[in-house]
Amino acid sequence: MNAHNGLKSRILAYWQYQLGALLYRSSVAGWHVKLHEFTMKQLQKASHKGHPKAQQLMAKLLAYRGVGVLDKRAGVALLATQAQQGDAQSQFLYAEMLLKSDAILADTQIKALDWYQSAAKQGHAMAALRLNKAYEQGLLGLEQDKAQAEYWSKQFMQHSKNMSSDS
Repeated sequence: MNAHNGLKSRILAYWQYQLGALLYRSSVAGWHVKLHEFTMKQLQKASHKGHPKAQQLMAKLLAYRGVGVLDKRAGVALLATQAQQGDAQSQFLYAEMLLKSDAILADTQIKALDWYQSAAKQGHAMAALRLNKAYEQGLLGLEQDKAQAEYWSKQFMQHSKNMSSDS
């Protein structure tokens, strides 16, 4: 793909995302099946072209609202990709999805713990709260550690203050 086609593809992805996100967030897409399908198709096209916000939105939609197992797996895979690229919200959501399984395995707990820590270090308040609870109650394979629980509690409070001051 030459530079002109790459630019054209990015511009198209931008507008597909803008249109899809506008319809999705306005709830207009819920009024009619065909409009909903159009909205999802725009977001999907933008996601496939590599638009990061479209990928984040599609990851959340598929992982949490996907119709079948394949949709949910695709959403979790997109969340994993976004998490690996450093998106704190995706790191948090991916950790949550790792723990949603009925059969919690030790390695998924360790992976979830790593993603919670990564998200919390970037200022994600809920990830810090999850870490506080994990250290406080000895969850996710951790020993109870009051000092770590207190540390993450303070981080949660700080992150929460930062969120409220940004509003």
